[in-house]
This record gives sequence, C-alpha cells and structure tokens, in this order.
Amino acid sequence: MLSLRVMHSGWYRALRAQGAVDSEPVMEQAASEIELLLVGGGHAHVQVLRALAMKPLLGVRVTVVSREIHTPYSGMLPGHLAGFYSHDDIHIDLGPLANRAGARLIHDEITGLDAASRRVHFDRRPSLRYDVLSLDTGSTPALDALEGDGERIVPVKPISAFLPRFEALLERIAASSDALDVAVVGGGAGGAELVLSVAERLRKEGQLERVRLHLVCAGHGPLEHAGPAVRRRFEQALADSGIEVHRGQRIVRADRCSLLTAQGAAIAADEVLWVTQAAAPQWPQAAGLAVDDAGFIEVGPTLQSRSHPEVFAAGDLAALVDAPRPKSGVYAVRAGPVLARNLRAFIRDEALEAWQPQARALYLVTTGTRDAVVVHERIPAFAGRWVWRWKDWIDRRFMARFTRLPVMPNAQRPSEVGRRRGGGRLDSGMRCVGCGSKLSTATLLAGLGQERDGVAAFEDAATLNVGQTPVQQTLDGFPFPVADPWLAGRIATIHALGDVLAMGAQPAGALAFAVVPYMARQIMAEDLAQLMTGVREALAEHDCELLGGHSCEGAEGMIALSVSGVPEEDAPLLGKGGGRAGDALVLTKALGTGAVLAATADGRLPSRDRSAAVEHMLVSNAAAVPVLREHGARGCTDVTGFGLLGHALEMAQASACGLELVRGAAVALPGAQQALAAGHVSSLQVQNEEAFAAFEIDARAIDEAEVRLLADPQTCGGLLAAVPARQADACVRALRARGFPDACRVGALRSVAQGYALVSQSE
Repeated sequence: MLSLRVMHSGWYRALRAQGAVDSEPVMEQAASEIELLLVGGGHAHVQVLRALAMKPLLGVRVTVVSREIHTPYSGMLPGHLAGFYSHDDIHIDLGPLANRAGARLIHDEITGLDAASRRVHFDRRPSLRYDVLSLDTGSTPALDALEGDGERIVPVKPISAFLPRFEALLERIAASSDALDVAVVGGGAGGAELVLSVAERLRKEGQLERVRLHLVCAGHGPLEHAGPAVRRRFEQALADSGIEVHRGQRIVRADRCSLLTAQGAAIAADEVLWVTQAAAPQWPQAAGLAVDDAGFIEVGPTLQSRSHPEVFAAGDLAALVDAPRPKSGVYAVRAGPVLARNLRAFIRDEALEAWQPQARALYLVTTGTRDAVVVHERIPAFAGRWVWRWKDWIDRRFMARFTRLPVMPNAQRPSEVGRRRGGGRLDSGMRCVGCGSKLSTATLLAGLGQERDGVAAFEDAATLNVGQTPVQQTLDGFPFPVADPWLAGRIATIHALGDVLAMGAQPAGALAFAVVPYMARQIMAEDLAQLMTGVREALAEHDCELLGGHSCEGAEGMIALSVSGVPEEDAPLLGKGGGRAGDALVLTKALGTGAVLAATADGRLPSRDRSAAVEHMLVSNAAAVPVLREHGARGCTDVTGFGLLGHALEMAQASACGLELVRGAAVALPGAQQALAAGHVSSLQVQNEEAFAAFEIDARAIDEAEVRLLADPQTCGGLLAAVPARQADACVRALRARGFPDACRVGALRSVAQGYALVSQSE
C-alpha cells in the first residue's frame, strides 16, 4: 500500500498552487479524500478540534470517537468534588466543538486496532477505517496486581466512570446508620487533593463526622517528592480534616471491609478510591505499535508512533521516548497545539514540528478548600486563597476556549428557528433531520392533488392481498438523523418497522434506498457498508430479511426502507380505526426527539440530551405490541412526524370519535421542554401546531412547552393505542415492566359530538 504522503502530496501541492487550500475559513463543496480519525476526547484532542474549527482542512473527513461526549478537565476535578464547580463547569461538550470543526462525533470506546489494515475496532459497532490516526484515550486503572475483591475499588480514571460512583458513595454515606471507613489509595498530589476534597464535600453536607477518612501512601508520606514546605502544608491540612495517613503501605489485596498491605497490615475500608499511577490498555501492544515497558505508545518529538508514522498519540497513552514526562494533564494540554499542527503538516506533506516539553512543570495543588499551594522544584511553596483564585482563573480560561469559540467569517451557522406567534414565521438556516424533515399534511395533500379538511387518516401501512394473505407494505425514510452512518441505519430501520408493527403485523422483508454523501470512492464505500450494517442488524433483530435495494450519491446522507409485513397468526390487524368513545389512549414512549435533535444540532442543548434521544430512538416498539393486544387494544398507530397531536387526531377521525388529550401527561425527553420553551424547534413543529385550531383551547396555552410538546415530530416514536379504559392502568404497568418505562395514559377518545379538547390532568 502506498504511504499517505506519496498518495496525496502531489494533490495537495496542486491545490496550494491554485490557492484552493485554506483560502477560505470554511470548506465549501470539497469532496473528502483523506480519513483523519481522532480516538479519544482528551485534553490534546479538544485542542485539535478547536484548531480545525478555526482553520479547516480541505479534502479531509474528520471523525472523533470518544468514550464520553462530555470530556472532563482533570484540573478542575478536585474543585468539583469539593462542591465548587458544577458538572458542566468541568466538562467540555464535544458535540458543538465537533460540529464547529466539521467533524463527525461517534460515542463509543476503542477495544482494538489493526494497524496493518488501518482499522479501529469496537465491541458494539463495525470497525472504522483511517488514513491518519490520532490517539488520546487516556489510561486505565492499574489493578491487575491487586488480589481479592477488585470490583469495589473505585478508580479515579477514567473520570467519566468515577463521578457516578462517587455520587453513589455520597448517597451510601448519607443513608448509612453506621460510620464508614473510606480509604484513598495514592500518596501523590492527586490522592492528597482527592481526600481533602472529599473531606470538604462531606463537611459541607454535614456528613464528615459519619466517615473515617484514610490516605494510604506507598512512600514515606503525601507528596514525598515535593519540597519540605509543601509537605508540611499538606500534612497540616490532612490533620485539620481528621484524615488518618498510612505511610509505607503498598496495597496487595482488597477484601470486603479492609485493605491488606504487603507489610501485613490491615486498613479498614468500606469504600476505596484508587488514585495510584494508571496502566496502559492492552490493545496498542496487541496491534503491533511500538510500546514502552509499561505498554504506553512510544512516540518521538513529533508525537508520531515510533513504528507507524501515520499514527499519532498524546496524553497519558503516549510515552515520549526522548523526553519522558509524568502522566499529567499539564503535559497533555501543552501537547495539544503541537499535535494539531503536526496532523495538518503530515496530511499536507509539510515539515513536522518537534515538541520539547518543559523539564519541570508548575502545579497548583488544592487543599480541599478554596486554598491552593504552588508546587515546583525551583519556586517557593506559595500558598493561600490567592493561589486558588489564580488556578481558578487559569482553569476557567482554558475551558472557555472550547465553549466560546469565536464566530468565523463566512461560517454557516444554523439560525434560531422563528416562533409562529405574533405574526412570526419559520425562518431557519438549518432544516431538520429524522422524521422532523417530512412534509406537513397540507403540503403532502397539495402535492398529491388532494384536499381534505382536518388531518388525513391514512393507515400506517397499505394492505395488499396476495392470494389469501394480506400483506402490509410501507415506505419511510429521511436524511441521516446522526452523523454516524451505522447508527443512522439502525434508527431509520427501527423507524420504518414501526409502521408495520403499529398494524399488529410481523415484518417479513425490506428493501432499502441509500444516498451516500459524495466523497472519495473508498470513503463512500465505507459509509455505505456502515449504513447497511446498521440496517441489517436492526432487521435481523426483528426476524426481517433485507431483500435488496438501490443506492446513489448525493449532497447529504439519506436512508429509506420499504417494509412488508404479514399478520400474526390468529391475530387481527390493528390500524388507526377501531377505537370507541371512552377508550383510553396509551403511549409507549416519551416525546421530544424533534426538539432535542434541532436544539443540539446548534449546541443549544448539551450533547448528553442528544445521546439520551438517540438511545430512546434505538428502542423498538416490537415488544409493546403483544402487551397492547393482551390488554384489548382496538386501534393503534405509531407517533412520528405529525407528533402526538396529529396522530391522535388521525385515530379519532378514523374511529369516528372526538378526542381528549391531557396536557403534561406525556413524558418529555431530557432537554425537550427546555428547547421548546426557548423556541429551538424542529422545522415541522409550526405546521404541526396548526392542528390545534380544531381544539377547544386557550390560544395563549399553545406557547407553553408542555403543550408544544404534543406537536413535536418524533423519530422512532412510541405506539399510540386505544385501549378499553378499564384495562388502561394495567396496560401501562405491563408496558413499563416490559422495557417501556415512559409508558403512560395521554388522553381518551370520546363521542364525536364532544369534539376535540385539551384538558389539564386535574380535570
């Protein structure tokens, strides 16, 4: 295989000669030729993304894969544990940062690497190909040599896994009737900061006297390599907080309530927080990368692998051969700008920069309270609140670089969606994806040359009689709702299958139509393979076969499926009609995907809300159908683009009934009501809200978030079923037990003479 430089150096030189490379701060219609894969969202990679946001690389498709989408800044962790910083204060949201960098963000964790074929492997999803790879995944807990019950050890790294376990520890302390022993293992700056921060948090919450805190040091004491003034400062802080220090004790075994040391001592420990030096993951060595004796990737001064020049590494995972340094966030931060410049230079076949990290780093170490100490070999141990304020200013300034990116000239930024009230109109620079991108009912009927009052009551799937067998057929699709083709394939498939499931039929076969964004041939082939793997996996989970399809290239990715289903044996088809006045309306899933996808696309909501929406969309309604049948469901539809409001109206009209919807009854996805209240809505929202004209409702109430939620277009929405009222509560309980925790009653059908009404839960 030709090297990347030989393959692309002439191409880039030609573009530079024409003035095409970096001539504008935003890429226009350039077809990507090179795959740059950033694995990990650490301190170095966030700086690479920022650099790409400020100055994109023409012809390069960037993908960032991260175990966490809110990457923690380790320098602010002690302050967060002590209660001085919120979760969002110490985390960088990779979603908006990746969007600004023009990068795809994939939420997953690497488990293996094939350096020969240039592929990164995962447990749950297909592998990803790269031309250039950069690794900044951090390290793993060094627990292999520990005997006994290692499961109850709580390592500080990775921080994303540590924080929920730390919150669980606080809850256990608060709930315990007995005093607990909590041991922090690690006598370096990290261990001392951690135990003092825990003490401060417990003091604030009035729980410190219910806990016996221990600091276990393998050496002579805390921060033994620091100067005497620093050591004295921390010894005093530990004593003031009542923390017992165990010196010269190396832990070899963890039992149920104690730690055993190599020296034969037993230290009481109901909970153990582990802050010793971390270890390298196994996959770099297994992949054949050059590693040091501890398994960390050996890199030269340019941060390139010593064995594979197309692989770069930074942060804890990297071992700088010519200038070894401690595993510290200080060095990862300093490596970031150099890594960003060298990735760009390597791709463009330019000279790379050698990095020479400082020999002695300056550390500002906190003592739990708003007090900190300067730790440096050649600087006096200044300490006090002013040092803490200095550290706080440095940390907040660093974080602001990734949350307050300057607006670049010519940048195509999605504008805020206008509100319809007060003579406003929908005016967005961003059209929505998923089912929020479908046409409104009025537009659809006009395009078909039809006119109909109210909401059209077409069935979810058409029935074609083949001999004696009625076959249900449907077609559904949309632009990729996520940047990951594999996930997009799974989501689109689950969404399309919903139409057949809503009819009470069993999916039998499907055809797919795929549009892949135009790029280099090998990248389009890769994207198509990822997309169709997602489709096949989701179909297989429903015992449905992929029969074939069609593909083409286009301006943006899109996936559509035509699904055929057959009736379940001895079970009648459902459909939108069949409901009776008095039936309860039961919804299987929460609402809000349209608003969340719209708001997170422009960073108006945190990416964790988008992740929650994605997990919600990946839940199929297949398991809900038998539960609804068991409880006498007479009619059913899936809630998709027209929202609960539109699809409930369809059911009412098909059943020749009136309709009552209960405001606030449906569960909202995290962030959905916040987005709706701020006007960050899907491009179909305004048209969906026009259906409120048929309801008895105070016009002012339509602007309320819980009411607007009813019109939010759903991707992979729940099933809405008409169930006899006497069975409704039991049906909801059964649905929740079968994996639908947000199932609820959202209204009822009533006599047609009563019309359509929106009522409060108390009515």
